[in-house]
Amino acid sequence: MDKNILEFLGRALLNAAQSQQQLEDMNKIIGQTIGADNPFMKSFLKAFGWQNPEKMNGEDIIEFTQKSSEACKEFFKVYLTMFDVVPKEEHVRLIKENEDLKVKVAMLEKVTNTSKKIPDKDNFSPEQIVDNLTVIMKNQTQQFQELMKQLNQSYKKGTTAKKK
Repeated sequence: MDKNILEFLGRALLNAAQSQQQLEDMNKIIGQTIGADNPFMKSFLKAFGWQNPEKMNGEDIIEFTQKSSEACKEFFKVYLTMFDVVPKEEHVRLIKENEDLKVKVAMLEKVTNTSKKIPDKDNFSPEQIVDNLTVIMKNQTQQFQELMKQLNQSYKKGTTAKKK
């Protein structure tokens, strides 16, 4: 095995051990009472403007809790934004929007594919249109002439019957 890889793994494990020790120390400090001897809580309360935690009443504690929780939420929001992490609600909304758009795209593709399959019998060229109109006009002329012949024959029959 390469010595550089072993050195890297050794340092990674040492860093993990040191981080674990720091986490345990922090838990010990936080686990202490909120008294004046807790340096972590002193600095935490000082950040929000409370110098003396023993003199806090119920309303102060509620206000402190709200301010500190809002500050923590804002910190984590900014921290996670640095790593391009989005809230779950936003992620779920985008997934739903993506699925809806996929359905619409599939529907539109189906429509375009069906319109491509339809033969172009409805789309005539100008020459075909003129030819069709010419045929229609010839048929109408022929029908009109036949109508006139029939009317003329019935008129002739009616006039010959009157002459007798």
